[in-house]
Amino acid sequence: MKRVLATITLSVFLIIAGIFSYIKINAKSVSLDTTNSMFVIKSGEGLVNISQNLKSKSLIKSRYSFLFYAYYLGLNKKIQAGTFKLSPSLSTPEIVAKLSKGGVTDYWLKIIDGTRVEENISSFPEGTSFVGKEGYLFPDSYLIPQNYTADQILSIIQTNFDQKFAEAKVGATNTKMTDKEVLILASIIEREARTLKSKQEVSGVLLNRLEIDMALQVDASVQYARDSKNKPADYWKQLNSADLSVASPFNTYQNKSLPPSPICNPGYDSIYAAFHPIKSNYLYYITGNDNQMHYAATLKEHDSNIAKYLN
Repeated sequence: MKRVLATITLSVFLIIAGIFSYIKINAKSVSLDTTNSMFVIKSGEGLVNISQNLKSKSLIKSRYSFLFYAYYLGLNKKIQAGTFKLSPSLSTPEIVAKLSKGGVTDYWLKIIDGTRVEENISSFPEGTSFVGKEGYLFPDSYLIPQNYTADQILSIIQTNFDQKFAEAKVGATNTKMTDKEVLILASIIEREARTLKSKQEVSGVLLNRLEIDMALQVDASVQYARDSKNKPADYWKQLNSADLSVASPFNTYQNKSLPPSPICNPGYDSIYAAFHPIKSNYLYYITGNDNQMHYAATLKEHDSNIAKYLN
């Protein structure tokens, strides 16, 4: 019995010794290359993802060694979001230490769903050109190095937009529209509905109107037309009767087609809804005083909904 216990103890010891040997060997630097590269940790990103990203960028030999030293050095809860200059010449313990001390000077740039370009200008370097960018400033939080130029910032945002747009397009049932038309539709949906389901329902309604050459009559597009002319301090204020007569291709009460370009920067759910509408026979919708969407197939039903949910 003693021999069995001794054998088991020796086996356990050898296993533990092997693990520590593995960790120690793989904690050494990847190479002697001292060239720094920028490594980004996003807000809320966990240690496992961080270790995987470090490994994929060839900054560490083993993600297990990284996780071990993060806890062994007591720095696992001190590693924070930011942009860091790291080189393959750093050992794993050195990388863990650097990640726990904060990154180089950078800042967060946040674009909110449904805002138009003018509402985001102050977040960009002075003189940034936003020509043709309406609809393409994908709503998200971006960690931007302090020394990045406007073009570099816009490139980061464009890359994110391209990725998310492609993801939303997978399995699309709205196949008659061009990508630009889908984005325009998505920008309208963004201002008209809140939940993913209601966005998909509104998408279906708007497509029904376009199918029969019926004016979309979307208040948000008229708000965009009005505010593009007046440049107010606050955008998206409620319309009055005079606003409905504003002469503009964005006035969807006067024109029976989509606006010529997006009216805001839509988020992922709105883009997804434009690609994946929920089919129905509805031609009308309102957001009632109960904060719920109410749909109708006829004008009579629509008027009834207005009387019931808006008065």
